[in-house]
Amino acid sequence: MKKVLSTVAVLSVFTFSFSQSLEERVDQLEKKVKQLEERILQLEGKPLIQRKEKESILLKENLKPVEYTLLEKKFHKGENKLYDRDDKILFVFNFTSNFKKDVDVIYGNLKIYDKSGNELLTQPVKIYKPLDIIRTNKIRPGETFRRTLEVIYEPEKPNLRYIKDAPLSDLKVDLEFNKVEFSDGSVEFLN
Repeated sequence: MKKVLSTVAVLSVFTFSFSQSLEERVDQLEKKVKQLEERILQLEGKPLIQRKEKESILLKENLKPVEYTLLEKKFHKGENKLYDRDDKILFVFNFTSNFKKDVDVIYGNLKIYDKSGNELLTQPVKIYKPLDIIRTNKIRPGETFRRTLEVIYEPEKPNLRYIKDAPLSDLKVDLEFNKVEFSDGSVEFLN
């Protein structure tokens, strides 16, 4: 009796596996993997990542996600206070968000080159609006705001000495953006 039951079970599994086409089985497995990935993200407390194949996140297709203009470079001498100990090289930018949704934080890298194109500095940056009780700190679609990015000045590093002393016309300052966190909790990776 056990032999008959095991034979029937093997035949039913064998018949079921061949009754579906290979493509149908692959589709089912891909759906299951996607469900498991989403479940893992939920358990870890991470927001679900939006796919680029979905709807565009930009106001217009031909725009850069974030446009920026470097307004000035200046040097700030630390005042040896608890909140202001370090000397800093400051870069003042105007940023314009071209996203369709409100943004909390934009992540990227500040890259500084000399006239010859030699890279002097790469530093990770976070771009956000400071907390403001009267107005919101969300970056609205199409909004332009001013933000200062700081580089801690260490005089023993020759590249930082050059960046501090060189006029802005002798430097090329670029920003590369790689990740954006929206106010609704979603995250988009750029590039």
